[in-house]
Amino acid sequence: MYKSVNLLEYKLYHRKCDLLLQETEIRFAGFLDTMGNLIAGGFRENVMPLNDESERLKLHMETLLRVKTEQDFDYDLGTIEYSVSRRKKVITFTFAFDSKVLFVSTETNVEIEKTAQKIMKICSI
Repeated sequence: MYKSVNLLEYKLYHRKCDLLLQETEIRFAGFLDTMGNLIAGGFRENVMPLNDESERLKLHMETLLRVKTEQDFDYDLGTIEYSVSRRKKVITFTFAFDSKVLFVSTETNVEIEKTAQKIMKICSI
């Protein structure tokens, strides 16, 4: 468990990630703290990461920075439901969740809106 969450929060985030990882199209689901550290979640069983741990940390920090920057426009444009990036090898989704960020990567053949709605329903965002 990480210092940035208490036991109850950790269990809640961990449970949400477990539910997400039951979906076959989801490769990774994890909650990030305000420093970009993974506090709960990980890869679905039998999924090989596409980059090493240091590269994943850089990706998590970039994701967190992007979410925080996007939130600067919430007053004018409304809050962001989610952000998505389509890459050649994966599709990544980010969701602001309380003071944490939910980061999800999926296979490339998913329907983006349908998958985003499924993630939000599972996590009750």
